[in-house]
Amino acid sequence: MCLGTDGAASNNAQNMFRELGLLALVHKGTHDTPQCVSASEALDMATRNAALALDLPCGSIEVGKKADLALLDLDAPSLTPCNNPVAGLCYSVTGSEVDTVIIDGKVVMRNRELLTIDEERVRFEIARICQRLGLS
Repeated sequence: MCLGTDGAASNNAQNMFRELGLLALVHKGTHDTPQCVSASEALDMATRNAALALDLPCGSIEVGKKADLALLDLDAPSLTPCNNPVAGLCYSVTGSEVDTVIIDGKVVMRNRELLTIDEERVRFEIARICQRLGLS
């Protein structure tokens, strides 16, 4: 079993941290047991299992795999106290805690600053497209 988002057409958030939390919490409620899906099992579904399902060389930190990492600020209020980092990822992280992102070994965001794209230009183009489509 793996976890992912299904795109902007039906899930505007596209937030894997949100999906991770929902996965663990919804099953606990529908099966009336807190042991139904553990934080560790949910994290595996979002990482290792997802990579296996898509036959991608990622999903875990190992030699020979893509260096795609998100570094989180463990001092963020949502993670304080952080007694169990896996549980914190599953139940508390919203995405705002992401500080640095590395894709294929290249730092693309550091200290919450995007390094490879012009954010202002992207926002301008999105607004232009939305206006053209009558969505603004």
